[in-house]
Amino acid sequence: MSLATIAARHASALLRLTGILLVVLGVVHLVATPFFMGWASAELRPENAALVAAGMRLNHLLVGVLLFPLGLSTFWSARSLNEAWAFRQSLVNAIATLSMPVLLVMTMPRESLRAVPFLVAIVVLFLACTAQLLALVGFRASRRR
Repeated sequence: MSLATIAARHASALLRLTGILLVVLGVVHLVATPFFMGWASAELRPENAALVAAGMRLNHLLVGVLLFPLGLSTFWSARSLNEAWAFRQSLVNAIATLSMPVLLVMTMPRESLRAVPFLVAIVVLFLACTAQLLALVGFRASRRR
């Protein structure tokens, strides 16, 4: 039995798993915000700290909050994957999700990637991307047969 066949058989479950992992990633993001802000505040010059910290906090919180609808829409579209709207929604979500690790690696300094919350987020994101990619490739392959 090929990987594509297994992925096609479990496409809906893999997408539900992806949705759950994205919501978990949102929670990790929100929980990590105070730790991130504590570290960032110590790294900023006092005269700029308040303004820069406010923008960083807003950005971190917004990303955490926006991971919830991304995860929920991925989870919900998995139930109707045979319908065109659900496949399109899953594909758009997959593109957004797959861009995240690329952006992380391209923009973040290597030393920041060693922080425990970052490592947890990267592992969860990797699992979500892998499950989502397997589900969509497997599903699409099964539809072509």
